[in-house]
Amino acid sequence: MALDSGKIITSCAGLFSAALMVLAAGRAFSQVSPVEEQAQPAAEEIKVVPTSDDTDVVAKPFVTFENHGYFRFRLNTLHNFALGMTPPDGDDPCTPPTAASKGASGVLGNVAGTAVSANIRFRWTPSARIGELLTIGTTLDFLDNLVMGETPFTGDAGYPMAFQARTQSWPSTGISGFKDSVRIKAVWADLFLFGVLHVTGGRVPEHFGLGLVRSGGFHLDSDYGDYVDGLFLKAKIGITYIKAGLEIVGQGVSSDSPFGYFVYPADYSTMDDTLRWTFGLDSSPVTPEDRRQQKERLEAGKPLVNWGMYNAITVQDLSSDRILNSNLAEGGLDVDPKGYEWDKYTTVPRGALFWTPSLWARVEYKPRTDLRFRLEAELAMTYGKVDHLQSNLEETETSKDFLSFGGALEFLIDIGLNQVGLLAGAASGGNTLGYFGINDRHTLACPDGNCYNLTNSEVFLTRNIHHFVFNRDYRIDSILFREIIGSVTNAFYFKPSYFRTFLKERDWNLGGGASLVASFACIKEGTPGGRMPLGVEPALRLAASWKETIFLGADAAVLFPLAGMRYPGQDAPSPAASLRVNATVVF
Repeated sequence: MALDSGKIITSCAGLFSAALMVLAAGRAFSQVSPVEEQAQPAAEEIKVVPTSDDTDVVAKPFVTFENHGYFRFRLNTLHNFALGMTPPDGDDPCTPPTAASKGASGVLGNVAGTAVSANIRFRWTPSARIGELLTIGTTLDFLDNLVMGETPFTGDAGYPMAFQARTQSWPSTGISGFKDSVRIKAVWADLFLFGVLHVTGGRVPEHFGLGLVRSGGFHLDSDYGDYVDGLFLKAKIGITYIKAGLEIVGQGVSSDSPFGYFVYPADYSTMDDTLRWTFGLDSSPVTPEDRRQQKERLEAGKPLVNWGMYNAITVQDLSSDRILNSNLAEGGLDVDPKGYEWDKYTTVPRGALFWTPSLWARVEYKPRTDLRFRLEAELAMTYGKVDHLQSNLEETETSKDFLSFGGALEFLIDIGLNQVGLLAGAASGGNTLGYFGINDRHTLACPDGNCYNLTNSEVFLTRNIHHFVFNRDYRIDSILFREIIGSVTNAFYFKPSYFRTFLKERDWNLGGGASLVASFACIKEGTPGGRMPLGVEPALRLAASWKETIFLGADAAVLFPLAGMRYPGQDAPSPAASLRVNATVVF
């Protein structure tokens, strides 16, 4: 059908005229005084009328999963950790189980020359949240601190030697290594009731304050960690959480069998159990809402104060670590209780009772964006007794009393790109005739140990134990306390430090700093040299990070040992050095 051009032109002209009329009317209306609009109600005054249509409601899954953890690579170069000395007693049979192998160096340190090695760890801490009430979590370590190259595969008959190895074996206890490829450190469940009460049970990571007494191993450089079996209740009262719990430290002999999974494991008796009752108060944030509120207070320029109190009472009346009809046990030699059937054991008196209280406080203040303070301190004590330290029935006078104190302080000031810090602490000690009791010799012999005799007077004759030992995951240096002594004990120290961020760009931070640790003994008779000065350890640090995901660091330290670390009759100890490189990816 042909189009009529005249009609089209007429229609277009009509539409154009109508548009002009609308524009003119709008302009004329805009020149008239506007009508006063009604005031809109505030957002909180608006009432929403519910409807039956809920299609816009977002349904949350009943079960949600979270995955956190990190991969850590560490390269360590250690030099002269034996301090150029040899042990005065040669091959010492009284080395405690915490000591490193002393085949090449003796009782101090574990490296006589220079050793370079790398180790890795992949830690995974997944959790499952069921509704709003229940959370189940676990901590798994894959290749936990595995020394790279530790397990070369030499099982091929054609390639039986390490230099011929083409691959690495997976670590397996007693087969291709000394530990398993996967270690399940903790598994626990947390039930949250009425928005107030937490009920937690299982194998739980336990941490308090700075970590002097209990450390959960949460730091990226941690190697230990406290994982306790028990049941805990934690309730919020005002701004403070109150916590009580029962830790099952040891159950003694049980029916657990290595011969198959068909055996139902059970504890045969409660007489030989070791229990620890805990009670405390803690204002540290627990829920995301707690953390949000504290962050807002700090950002608002108000002081933020957190504090806590921890108490633990440990009891053991009887012990079942003595084996009947054992010539080794009767001879006073060390006996491994594993591998024996339950009816081979007998109970012996122990009479152990310990009370461990600790007080902790932290003050944070951010008066402006480029200035921030943190002052944190913890004080702890151990008081207790053991009626029968030895299980040998012929040894009747083996009681010991315990009283020790420890404390640490951390003070940090962030001023723009600069950070100035001071660490200080002290751990009480006693006269143990020249030994610290961690990496050198026993100050407490194991039950039925062959060190409990007159030959080892520092063990046999010492009835009062005054050594306080910091948790080994609380580290303040790189050489003396971390590696040579084993922890902070019978010592006090001061550590000033300075760190500056050189570069902040695109989520990258790069900085460096220096520190100096000066260490002294509390009781000089408890040192190898019988003197108070232990050592001076300067260190340099270089660190880089990207967001909260990638952390790179290098620490170089030199220890100048002083008179307290010198063995009698030997030359002065020589310096030790370390270089540690860490790379960690956090998710």
